[in-house]
Amino acid sequence: MTQENLFNKKVKNEIKLIWLIIILLLFVLITMFCILKFLFNWNSSSAFDLTSKATLTILAFCTLLYHLHNMELQLKAQQKSNKQNLAKYTYDICSDFRKPDMMNINEDLRCLIVLQEKNLEKGNIKKFDIFINKEENKHYRKSLILTLNYFESISAMVLERDLDDEIVKRLFGKLFGRYYDKLKHFIDSRQQVSPKSWSNFEKLALKWKEEAKK
Repeated sequence: MTQENLFNKKVKNEIKLIWLIIILLLFVLITMFCILKFLFNWNSSSAFDLTSKATLTILAFCTLLYHLHNMELQLKAQQKSNKQNLAKYTYDICSDFRKPDMMNINEDLRCLIVLQEKNLEKGNIKKFDIFINKEENKHYRKSLILTLNYFESISAMVLERDLDDEIVKRLFGKLFGRYYDKLKHFIDSRQQVSPKSWSNFEKLALKWKEEAKK
């Protein structure tokens, strides 16, 4: 069903509700007037006066309920809109990882991990540092740092709820876990010098790994 059809249906339902309220008020007005006039023998003026006041009170109460209902609908619509906007923003941010420039960086990093698999183990990180700091390997170092910084930014935004956690998890959950497992000793070595280095990425990767076990 299109947005226009949903809107038209909503308007029709609200019109039906208003007519129902009007009919009920008329019924209450007539019934109460008849009871007061014929059952309690009130004069027409007094009966009509009390009936009008009662009807106005009921009408005011129904109007309040109607506005509260509309406010609830508006809040739900705003929440839905916010969720849709957040989802779109999340996909836009995450799609950067699939752009051509980033794909080249990903390939360099994949090659680096394969080439330096042994040096990425806990006791060999110094050898890994020496390798990536060589002039001829600077493209590997660039790819490594850019990717980790990208993951760090994404992770920080997820943890601050600026991105949709479930969408990012579906797109990057397993990838984050694989990269973290391969690079955790390198990350740890950097955190010994700068404790906040890629800490958000580490936190989110570990969080998702624990959730995957459940």
